[in-house]
Amino acid sequence: MKRLLPLLAVLAPVPAFAHAFLKHAEPGVGAVVATPPAQLLLTYTEGLEVPFCTVTVEGPDGTQVQTGKPQPVPGHEDEMSVPVHIAAPGKYTVTWRALSVDTHKTQGSFSFTIAP
Repeated sequence: MKRLLPLLAVLAPVPAFAHAFLKHAEPGVGAVVATPPAQLLLTYTEGLEVPFCTVTVEGPDGTQVQTGKPQPVPGHEDEMSVPVHIAAPGKYTVTWRALSVDTHKTQGSFSFTIAP
């Protein structure tokens, strides 16, 4: 029985604590791109409640870049797209707040650079 207890501890079900963390971004995290993107595509580790998600973009001079409202990507509940209006080269910082389908909130940021 003593040998069985450690095995049972390993096999016991562990509750899942799911949160929507950023899995992939286009432009990519830390990427250097030649042309300004017309939109950001953000992919998360689980489904999103997109109407309750926010994305802001700060330009190289610290001012906020004009963005559209995050939109769901049809057929991909774990993705959202965000239209952006970027004209100048430089480093851009994206700050996101996500609400997953299981109501957990997460947030984070990343940057990408548009080469001159």
